[in-house]
Amino acid sequence: MRSIFSYKSQSLIEVALLIGIVGLAIVGMEVYIRRGVQAKVKNLTDYIVSDEQAPDEDAADTQSSTSLETTVTTTEYMGGSKNSRSNESSTYTYSK
Repeated sequence: MRSIFSYKSQSLIEVALLIGIVGLAIVGMEVYIRRGVQAKVKNLTDYIVSDEQAPDEDAADTQSSTSLETTVTTTEYMGGSKNSRSNESSTYTYSK
């Protein structure tokens, strides 16, 4: 009596099922992989920002002031399109 599937087609079906199961596992793990990558990026960003904003020992005597001026102009045209223009100027003053 002959089997319903030949060996080649049975092997092809097994490979297709294996690829499908691995693909589903990867799709299911996508959320956890994304969260892990986001956590690594956040930790790296926090490390970089904390180093840049660490206080100097010499900075105790220093006074600083910052001013920021921003102007935004929005123009709306017929048909619903919009055009925005912004100008920003910053002034930093450090004194001892």
